[in-house]
Amino acid sequence: MLIFYDGKSIVTSREYYSENRELFDLLGVKIVLSDELIEKEYPNDILFNAVLTKDGVLFSKNKHTSKLIKSMAKLEINVNQGYTACSTCRVSDKAFMTADSGLYNAYMSNGIDCILVSKDDIYLPGYDCGFIGGASVVLDDKVCFFGDVKKHRDYEKMLEFVRKYDKDVISLSDEKLTDIGGAVVV
Repeated sequence: MLIFYDGKSIVTSREYYSENRELFDLLGVKIVLSDELIEKEYPNDILFNAVLTKDGVLFSKNKHTSKLIKSMAKLEINVNQGYTACSTCRVSDKAFMTADSGLYNAYMSNGIDCILVSKDDIYLPGYDCGFIGGASVVLDDKVCFFGDVKKHRDYEKMLEFVRKYDKDVISLSDEKLTDIGGAVVV
């Protein structure tokens, strides 16, 4: 929610960068600073919560998306789900998992292979459920889950989908899948 990474550079607010400068400077990645303010309440907290494909297709709640991120896009697809990145596990650039039917339809309509999974088996403290993107990260040929993906009701479906793209599924603990906000691999 506080950063956006397109595979080449990180977009973040000037304020967040200033608070974490030492960490950002260690990454060796170009940092693009935004003067736009991220607030605590929805929809003013989704400035950087977007999905951009390598082809330049941006999926987000466009009205609330950072101008810097929108400038990277060749095509903008407006979706109702403000937590677009949180709601998306990117198995590959053309293969996503989501629990949001609106995102599922938007992805499928724009040439991205996608499966719809249940949101009910993802824990997020203080909420009824979490997001699949916040409960996963892709590392090379592995889709890693924060928790035990076998405890998710759609595990078999998810496993089959991930293997279709020559990747393995890794559970990072034996607890219920937990939305920790995802991870960015630079």
